[in-house]
Amino acid sequence: MTAPSRRPARAALVPALVLALAQPVASAAWAEADAPFVTPQQDVDIRYALASPDPSVPLQHQRMRWSAATRRQRVDPDGSATYMITDYGTAQLTVIDQAHGARTVIPAPGPALSQPGQRAAGDWARGETMLVAGESCTVWHTHDTDGRVSDVCYSDGGDMLQVTQDDRIVVRAEQVSHASQPDSVFAVPPGLKTIQAAHP
Repeated sequence: MTAPSRRPARAALVPALVLALAQPVASAAWAEADAPFVTPQQDVDIRYALASPDPSVPLQHQRMRWSAATRRQRVDPDGSATYMITDYGTAQLTVIDQAHGARTVIPAPGPALSQPGQRAAGDWARGETMLVAGESCTVWHTHDTDGRVSDVCYSDGGDMLQVTQDDRIVVRAEQVSHASQPDSVFAVPPGLKTIQAAHP
């Protein structure tokens, strides 16, 4: 996706990861009960560690907050003045650059989300149950939106807690809270100048 600078463009990878990475190629019908919820079914606040494709690059850390009632997500990369708010109701992602008092609005990444209470579509194979960040989750074998084989550990409530590709953990939750998320978390600050997204 496009963002005002190179750093936000890298950081903006995570909204897609958190809620869209493990969405497989859709099948003709919705999956039956033996498929996970891939959209959080309740408010959640998760701190993630992300591995770079370059093993020499240190882990990155990001915070993801989700409002189940409004289907909004906020992602804050550690150490960055830029954060992202995605409104899946309007299918818009707003990149907020606090350092420059600016915002860029682009279409929300990834395929359409499963509705609350609706399990994922596509091909899933249930794996083992494990604990991640003190939370129980089930590993599901699937393909991500780029066709890569992925093992994604989802809680029963649809929280993505770990992603493994090529036998390597690329996303892992470090802390999870199910505290209610107020609307103020997802409010776009007033007075920001609007920057048009660049197009290739």
